[in-house]
Amino acid sequence: MARQKTLRELQELPIIKGFRPLWLRPRYGRAITLHLEEYEVLRLVDYEGQTHEEAAELMKVSRPTVTRIYESARKKLGAALVEGRSFLIEGGDVSVSQTHYLCEECQHRLSLPLDAETPALCPACGTERLVNLNDCFVRGCQRCSRCK
Repeated sequence: MARQKTLRELQELPIIKGFRPLWLRPRYGRAITLHLEEYEVLRLVDYEGQTHEEAAELMKVSRPTVTRIYESARKKLGAALVEGRSFLIEGGDVSVSQTHYLCEECQHRLSLPLDAETPALCPACGTERLVNLNDCFVRGCQRCSRCK
């Protein structure tokens, strides 16, 4: 029997659901899916400049696992760019360390402990347009502008 897959721990969630080429109509049937753990590895390694060892420690997986995820993510992004295909960021075997919110009005990001109460207003601009990114990316809320 195969060993159960370890959930990859995410420190942050993306603020967008994906990209598409400017001159093409969206054809999501041909879109490439970048999993949340692939996004996290790209964020940690390429954006924040961490080593694979540091990324593995934060994600609570082994260094070879981070390397495999990283290679898969780069291959998918390369294919999307070269073939002119859209890509979506969603899914994967992940757990989230905090609850992440994004204000749709001012783009302010807010992270709270998982057991904290949901804020009613954005602390930066005071609007009620806060989106729970955990619902949006991990569970798929189907109600915010990113999921529709």
